[in-house]
Amino acid sequence: MLKALLPKEEKYFDDFREMISHIQQMAKYTEELFSDGPIDKNHYLNIKPLELRCDEISSRVVKRLNKTFITPFDREDILALTKRLDDISDNLLGAAARIETFNISKKIPHADKLASIINKQVQELGIAIQDLKARRINETKAVKDLETEADQVYRSAIQDLFANEKDAIELIKKKEILDLLERTSDRCQSLANVILTIFIKNA
Repeated sequence: MLKALLPKEEKYFDDFREMISHIQQMAKYTEELFSDGPIDKNHYLNIKPLELRCDEISSRVVKRLNKTFITPFDREDILALTKRLDDISDNLLGAAARIETFNISKKIPHADKLASIINKQVQELGIAIQDLKARRINETKAVKDLETEADQVYRSAIQDLFANEKDAIELIKKKEILDLLERTSDRCQSLANVILTIFIKNA
């Protein structure tokens, strides 16, 4: 009875919206980074502070959970949602950082397509998070369809890389970046699964 009378903590939705907004900017910069030829490494400087902001929000959510009696949905789901958002942010920064660390100056074949798909996934996830607060069911099907497309692009990218890259060190560098982009698309799908689970549990 007491629990039913206490107000629910709605600030979590603001945190989720803020995180996905930063991630959307990161995904945009990532697409621009891998589409440029020659590559403009300054995009990394745009992505880094956004990732730090996501880390700050993630930490804030965890601290608030320790103080909040009633949450808008299950605590484990709030943690899972925050963790998946943070994973995407970390991976986007990781891909950009490797461009600088590995001193990549030329476009990596197929990386632009993967980055474009990730950007589209993140935009769809932004809509799903808006729908989450509004209690509108969003099956996030577009995110899954895009993840399937990313898998196909990744397979083609690896085939082309091993067929055409003769420098073993360059092959290792490019494969690591392609791997990370593919994992980022997977993380987007993982976040979509968490969101869908929350919808189902709270329908």
